[in-house]
Amino acid sequence: MNNPTDQEKGCYTDHGVSGYGVAVKLTHEEPLDGEAVKKMAEEMMLAIARKCLDRGAKAIGHIKSHIRTEAGTLKADTIGLPHGAYSAGSLEYPVKEFYLAVNSIVAGIVENEVRQATLEGIHEAAEARGFKVVKEKEHAYFDAFDFTTSKEEYIRQLEQILQDEGAK
Repeated sequence: MNNPTDQEKGCYTDHGVSGYGVAVKLTHEEPLDGEAVKKMAEEMMLAIARKCLDRGAKAIGHIKSHIRTEAGTLKADTIGLPHGAYSAGSLEYPVKEFYLAVNSIVAGIVENEVRQATLEGIHEAAEARGFKVVKEKEHAYFDAFDFTTSKEEYIRQLEQILQDEGAK
């Protein structure tokens, strides 16, 4: 076995693993069905990954999103460009607005670089498909256990967070 000091140690390189989370509210002039929203979310996950790699990231750990609407929930994620993006979920009917929470976990670049790449990827993918980013608010990391409330309660909580001081 090689001496661990003689080689890179996976994610424990210069900047280690950095993460960033943001919640945004998106709107569209026309109601869109779940497939259109999933396609945009998949493109968004890949845009964020590409922007992280362009900034020098050594690896994409996991970039994931969770979308809440009055018509249902969707999710999209990627573990890197070679793997593509995956999405799941459905909407009961087309929607014009929704909330999107994104978490980006990336190896090899500092948190501010992950932040910039995430925000740029969100705006690039959303605006390319005619969405407007209405508000953004940084948030803590989420996982499956964070989404145990009803969709109405979660939307109410997100609206409150985005109304608090500091939201753009």
